[in-house]
Parts: sequence; C-alpha cells; structure tokens
Amino acid sequence: MSRKLPIVLVIGGHDPTGGAGVQKDIETITSLNCHAVSLITCLTSQNTENFSSVNPVNPNEFAKQAKSLFSDVSIDVIKIGAIGSLKIAEKISDLLNYFKKITVVLDPVIKTSSGGTLINKEAIEGLKSLLFPKSFLITPNLNEAKSLSEKKDLKKALEVLFSFSPKYILMKDIEKSQKNITNNLYSKKKLLNRWSNPRIEGKFHGTGCTLASSIASFIARSENIQDSIDLGQQFTFQSIKNAIEIGEGQKIIKSRNEK
Repeated sequence: MSRKLPIVLVIGGHDPTGGAGVQKDIETITSLNCHAVSLITCLTSQNTENFSSVNPVNPNEFAKQAKSLFSDVSIDVIKIGAIGSLKIAEKISDLLNYFKKITVVLDPVIKTSSGGTLINKEAIEGLKSLLFPKSFLITPNLNEAKSLSEKKDLKKALEVLFSFSPKYILMKDIEKSQKNITNNLYSKKKLLNRWSNPRIEGKFHGTGCTLASSIASFIARSENIQDSIDLGQQFTFQSIKNAIEIGEGQKIIKSRNEK
C-alpha cells in the first residue's frame, strides 16, 4: 500500500477551545500536507479567558491506545506537548524506547497562556529525566527554560537543559522587546542560528503548539532542522495574523492550508 503523506504523531492534552493542545496540532499538521495521528495525555477545563483544571488520562489506557496505533501505523515524527503526569511521562518514555530512530520534537508545556499550571513538580522532573534525553529538539520559551532549569541566567539555564542531552534547543522569546520576538537555536556546543520576527500586538492562544507542530511537519517532509524552524516560524507568524475571536479572552490563531 502506497502512502503519500508523512505521518506525525502528536502526544498532548485536549483544549476545549481548539486553540491549543492536540486539536491545534492536528490543524497545523493537516495544513502542512501531513497526516496527524494522536494520543491524548490529559483533559483540561478552560476557555479563552480562564483555566480551571487539568485531569490526566489513565496511563494504562494511554499505553493500550498507543500499542494499538503502533501495531498498524508507521510514524515519521513525534511531537510532544503537555504530558499530564509522571505516569504518562513514563509510558511515553517506554514508547520512545521502542521507536529509537524517530525524530522527537518536544514542547515542554508547563503553563497555559492564560496562566494555568499543567503539570506538577514530579512530572516536570520526569519530563527532564525521561523525555529530554530522547528528544531531537525541545522548544521552551525563556520562562519555561528558567523554570525547568531553576536558573535565571540564560547561559546557565542552557547548561542545565543540555545536561539532560536533547540534541537541539530552540529557545523562544529570549529578549524583552515589544517590537520583536527573538528565537535562538542551540546545539550543545554553540549558537547555531538566531531569528527575529515582528511581534504582533494582542494576546494569542496556541502559538507554542503551532510552532512546534509546524517544525515537526517540515521535518517529516524531509527539511533539515534549521530550514524546518525557519519555515515553522513563517507559518506561525501567518497563523497569528489570521487569528480569530471566539470568546472574550485570547484570540485563537488559525492555520491555513499551504498552497
């Protein structure tokens, strides 16, 4: 049986607004001419204004769903977002042990853009010790990097994060600027590239999910790491420009099919 579309597995939480989480991942991946398959780690209660709660799924049921999926579908790239709990992190780690050659893009989501906390301290430690070492690329913003590393200095934060052995780190929004968003790509030894994109005025939901999922999609389409990040940023910028209002709070960014 022939297969025309690259397949990206998204592992993450469900956001009822559709602005972030797995639903946003699927929208992004589909827009970029890939096919998305998914595993849900947690259910959230939130809207465009407020975050109420997060409820991790049953880890054994998660593993059962994964086993069923993998017995039938060949995955090209894995994108990981919110993990929900330490138990789920352990199950994801088991999956990655089985798929050692698949590229993993991990967006280490700790809080929602509305301020809700998605994982507790023990889950954060599991994220670092179990999943970072198996990741090709992690994409924290500066606040997430400081929280994960417990360091306020960017250089020291990078040293701590690289001690868990991800291959690359895309550090997002590293400068306090109202005009631009600056993202840096690092390997363990050096700064590889630096991008500065105009900051669009407003409050938006789903930017991190869109960027990580678009990068994963371009990698699945055989682009190299730097081109994938460059194209992913362009796609995310356009998605922010296409944002819509569905409630009283943050705007929902919208992906459009590639021509």
